[in-house]
Amino acid sequence: MQGLVLVDKPAGPSSFAVVQQLRSRYGVKAGHAGTLDPLASGLLLVLLGSATRLARYLVGLDKRYETEIRLGLRTTTGDGEGEVVEEETPLASLEQIESLEGEVELRVPQASAVKIEGERAYKLQRRGVAVEMPIRRSTIHELRVVRYQPPLVELDLKVSSGTYIRAIADHLGGHCRTIRRTAVGPFVVEDAAEENVLAPLAALVSLPERGLDEEETLAIRQGRSIPGSEQGPVALHFAGHLVAVAQGDGRTVRPETVLPAA
Repeated sequence: MQGLVLVDKPAGPSSFAVVQQLRSRYGVKAGHAGTLDPLASGLLLVLLGSATRLARYLVGLDKRYETEIRLGLRTTTGDGEGEVVEEETPLASLEQIESLEGEVELRVPQASAVKIEGERAYKLQRRGVAVEMPIRRSTIHELRVVRYQPPLVELDLKVSSGTYIRAIADHLGGHCRTIRRTAVGPFVVEDAAEENVLAPLAALVSLPERGLDEEETLAIRQGRSIPGSEQGPVALHFAGHLVAVAQGDGRTVRPETVLPAA
């Protein structure tokens, strides 16, 4: 058993808890390709068996979220579970919110999984340790205001990987009441079904593909490069089954992540 499962995680359980459930259900190792906070709901990509090796090609995909933000009230965590740190902040105007589209510098929330001097920031936050959180440059590819009724605003956003939606709320002087991830790259939450295991090749639909013959397949499985004009990562398959993800330099294709033969 190997492949990708699309899960619609409810608010409450951690991503680790969801992974544990699927590990027990299918009896193989499992891992997610990009965590969701317990507060957040929505699409979680869970890889099973040897397909867990493919996580590196999924974690960098763009994400889409829906969120309801309460303006005018900042919290320690950027959501409703934190303590209030600032009240009656200026209410962001519709124009100010829409102007966030594009590249923006945001401070990472303290209740995040980012490591500060070797320890997760959220663990430090729970112990009451105050730390200076780093600022990251993120890209908001799309921002649509679904509802603007101050102090509440609903947003639909497509953002670069690593963007914290709570950081956007904090940047606007508020905090998130709800967060829901609706898409990761080409995968959408409407297709989530825990009983449906997608083949490893289907997990890499965002990568270019190349079919192999038997001789090329043997070479790739042995860790040898093959001639090819591809550049960057490419999914190599034989008879419809993923063999490896390779890196091309325009002249040769070198295996990078090889899956075991079925």
